[in-house]
Amino acid sequence: MTTEETRHEYRRSILVWVALMILLLLTFGSAWLKLGAWNGVINLAIAAAKAALVAVFFMRLRCAGAAPRIAAAAALLTLALLFGLSHADYATRAVQRAPWQPPPSQHWPH
Repeated sequence: MTTEETRHEYRRSILVWVALMILLLLTFGSAWLKLGAWNGVINLAIAAAKAALVAVFFMRLRCAGAAPRIAAAAALLTLALLFGLSHADYATRAVQRAPWQPPPSQHWPH
């Protein structure tokens, strides 16, 4: 590598690190916002962006060969399968009250 290529590589790593720090601050800031279920969605999107930055730049998947790309794709498909199965399990559960909780018709004095 020439000096110019090394300098370019160093600058790109610094820029990616700054982007990761900005995304970290966004994650921290979103914890203080009361957005209900959207907090989880926003934080998951930020986490996906951070993971993509790490995979593309620090793991160098952009210029990697076929084997690392296939391994990364298999890992993403496995993760998607686990999320899908977890969602299917959660979506098909019946809501049952705990036996020690009063029925909804009773009112407790405050």
